[in-house]
Amino acid sequence: MRVQKLSIRLLRSCRTPNSAVREGVCLLEWPKIEGALIALDSVGGNAPKWAHFLELSEEEKRRIVNRTAYGLVFVRVDGRWFAIAFGMGHVKLDPAAFEQDFGLRVVLNAVDPERLRSIDVRTPDENTLSRRSQTSRGSDQSAFGIDVERDIVRGLAGTPRDNAFASRVAGTDALSMDRKLKLADLTAVCAMAHDLYQRSDYKTEFGWIDQIRHIRDKSLIDKLDTKIAEALDKAVKDHLADHIHLAFPVIYDPEKTSFIRYKGFRSRRIHADLDINNYLDDLRQCDRTYYSKQDLEKHTVHEVDDSGRDCGRKWKIRECLVFETKMENVLYVLSGGRWYRIDKKLAEDVVKFFDGVPRIELPKANMNENESAYNNRISLQKLDMICLDKKLIIPTGASTKIEVCDFLSLNREFIHIKGKTSSSRLSHLFSQGTVSARVMATDPLSRKSVREVINTIQTETGRSGYEDLLPKADEDFRRGEYTVVYAVIGRGKEARLPFFSLVSFRQAARELQALGYKYAFSWIEKSNA
Repeated sequence: MRVQKLSIRLLRSCRTPNSAVREGVCLLEWPKIEGALIALDSVGGNAPKWAHFLELSEEEKRRIVNRTAYGLVFVRVDGRWFAIAFGMGHVKLDPAAFEQDFGLRVVLNAVDPERLRSIDVRTPDENTLSRRSQTSRGSDQSAFGIDVERDIVRGLAGTPRDNAFASRVAGTDALSMDRKLKLADLTAVCAMAHDLYQRSDYKTEFGWIDQIRHIRDKSLIDKLDTKIAEALDKAVKDHLADHIHLAFPVIYDPEKTSFIRYKGFRSRRIHADLDINNYLDDLRQCDRTYYSKQDLEKHTVHEVDDSGRDCGRKWKIRECLVFETKMENVLYVLSGGRWYRIDKKLAEDVVKFFDGVPRIELPKANMNENESAYNNRISLQKLDMICLDKKLIIPTGASTKIEVCDFLSLNREFIHIKGKTSSSRLSHLFSQGTVSARVMATDPLSRKSVREVINTIQTETGRSGYEDLLPKADEDFRRGEYTVVYAVIGRGKEARLPFFSLVSFRQAARELQALGYKYAFSWIEKSNA
């Protein structure tokens, strides 16, 4: 027997084959397998796009028509329908008709955890990162650099424990497998896949994989979108939105000279930054007394110049909303336009960790101050700290500059400050703190550079005593005497960070602790007037 490649999907229990295919696909009974259905056809029939670039004649185009054959076979096993696609058959299927992560679950239960070959990972945030990691030979999961508290595995490939099932398996929503088989074996293979799908063996080696799940079920997304629309409707009426935030769905430079304008409801106002309270104020100024689910798609955020004219990118308001809600005692998070389901224990653990972090107090921020304006104002006050904001150094052997901290206090605190406008910015804040801490601990020449910067600032400002907070290049650096402080500027009296920011904070704190530092958090309350 020859090795056959199979691509298998499991229909949702509420769907039938005829409701799972695209319009125009004709399913016929197929007597070669009892109860099976089949569709055979081809797609295409047009000249390739490059034919237009070459300015080919119509006669020449007819000689190079693109056509691709496809086949679809539906078989019923254990009371469930399976779709097996051949060629381009998958493009003729309705993705909403099939079980999410069917193939991934089968592979997780089937694969030898020591013989993984590739992993597709998505790290959720406002700016979601997707990547594929491959190894030249089978390896365990540690070889792929997976962050078990943040990463979502979308696809997995490897070698099964049981080579009688397949010689290779890979899975996302579909199960892809290589196996020697005859046509008569097809239903047996689907039965084996269904059995693997229902198991929970994967929890032994891959239990963390259920901690964060990307929601792609349209009916569930619709319910969750209803929840945020209801929350925004209440916020419009109550003039209060402490639990809803706005964030750019891309890595965004807060020092950009462009402004923000909300469109889709006749607002003319422009703003210095993205802020939920400004959005709600604009709605109320346009006499909007309610909020509907349609507004999530109709309202947009635009980069504009100081006259309100578009000068950059734009996003739907839904892509910029950060929101957390519970349904049936399960936590769901909207971030970067995607909904995620969060494991209950993970959610409780990260909140508990954050609540136990030592706090320090810093001066309040004025209503319209961003990070830069706040640092400039505070640097002029006679406080027990010196401002190193934007004072960059190049670590030994590095090609990029770093900022050691925004303020260095007489209590040996490296204070890093960011405005709470997105968890991607906050993730950068936490990373900045750990990178700086590592450089100060391991690079004596960088400490020398910082001492020189401090001496220059002291000469300009008439202050003194700060250069001795850092040991000279030939002196010991006692890490345990220093505290890395993460300070966040935000509205409200209590610190409220997005879920993914809490996860990033815990990771950074643990890394600092491993380096020998102490860590703390400061909530800088922004005034409302």
